[in-house]
Amino acid sequence: MKNKCMKKASMTKQHLFSGLLLGSLLWQSAAFAGNPQASIVEAAMPWQNQTFEQGKAEQCMNWTRTVLRQACGEKFASLQSAQPWDLAQLGPGDKLQPEHADSLAADEFGTKIESVNALQAGDLVFLQNTYGNWNKGVITHVGIATGDGNYIHRMTSNAGYVRIEPIPAADFHAGLRLKPELCQ
Repeated sequence: MKNKCMKKASMTKQHLFSGLLLGSLLWQSAAFAGNPQASIVEAAMPWQNQTFEQGKAEQCMNWTRTVLRQACGEKFASLQSAQPWDLAQLGPGDKLQPEHADSLAADEFGTKIESVNALQAGDLVFLQNTYGNWNKGVITHVGIATGDGNYIHRMTSNAGYVRIEPIPAADFHAGLRLKPELCQ
């Protein structure tokens, strides 16, 4: 009788564990389904410490678009604004291109986040004046917030490795929380 009881208790624990595991997986699936930020972070994290377009300069937006395409769909291959937040700071000869860091920095794509402390994991992070001889306020770098004041981004200065680092508050221009309908 003792063995039967132990066997039943063991089976009950296995069923309980299986049920909890299944419930957790279903909850996570539901959370990602309605939460573009979670999907974006899930797509970005495997890139940590990997290279992207090694040796090629200025690939931060191309990497970000790769992550967004993976998480949100092919529209992010070329989606871009004609009215980025830094348009007034651009010079007369500066052309807007999908590979530029500011190409998604626009109100039409979501909510502008004005403080590093207000960013949530999955928000896009736009930095200004990180390199070059640009006018003050021009967006020159983009990455993805991971939470706790950090972001994951593809750097030019380290041969193209994707890293998680603290968001440099002095260079912060704004963040963007994508509209949920853009990421389905």
